Amino acid sequence: MPTAKVSVTIGSDGTVISSRIIEKSGDERVDASVQRALDRVNFVAPFPDGAKEKERTFIINFNPQAKRMLG
Repeated sequence: MPTAKVSVTIGSDGTVISSRIIEKSGDERVDASVQRALDRVNFVAPFPDGAKEKERTFIINFNPQAKRMLG
């Protein structure tokens, strides 16, 4: 199953500061799908009250087919 590894940096207010593919899946269609998903998300929930960090970076193994397999 092709999987792309992405890096997403979120500001404490929930703003997506940056998102990019750091390791391509080897399948151009999967990579294009992952990039479209990254491009669509500009905001997530803000950090909980009391969080000290100004931003957090997450590394995610992104597999667009995984959700379909779960049913």
